[in-house]
Amino acid sequence: MLFAAVVIPIVRFDEPAIVFLKRAAHLRRNPGQIAFPGGIVDPGDVDERAAALREFEEELGIPRERVRVVDRLDDVVTLAASVTVAPYLGLLDPPLEINFDTAETEAVYEVPIRALYAPQAVHRGIERVEYAGNVHDVPSWLFDYDGIHVWGATARMLHGLLARYPEPGPLLALA
Repeated sequence: MLFAAVVIPIVRFDEPAIVFLKRAAHLRRNPGQIAFPGGIVDPGDVDERAAALREFEEELGIPRERVRVVDRLDDVVTLAASVTVAPYLGLLDPPLEINFDTAETEAVYEVPIRALYAPQAVHRGIERVEYAGNVHDVPSWLFDYDGIHVWGATARMLHGLLARYPEPGPLLALA
């Protein structure tokens, strides 16, 4: 089994936002998917948190020192059960100066936190997933906002975030 780690970045704008990226279409793992910055834990990483911060910096071009890790959410296992992902909640203060790596990242999105807390924003649904050459309909958590479609492990991390922080106030008060 592989281990990975991500940063769930929240920017403390006047209207706080969560940052997602769209993975480049040519990548071997999860091409074109909406995700949090992160990736596989490399042998040179001290731990999962170090891997998450390294990948955050590589993918978004924001120095890892700008991220204040304030929580670690429950691990999420990918649908193929081949990768266990450790999600770290990270806060950033503005300004947000993104200089993303186009080799890994196709686009970056800032979604207002209020959108996550809208009724039924993160909801259950069915995703059509291709795995090992076969197409399967699988139950999944989903989140859609302004043309951004989040599913799979990333949506399960959002569900975990909302379960831990059912109201935005405590989440935004972390310091």
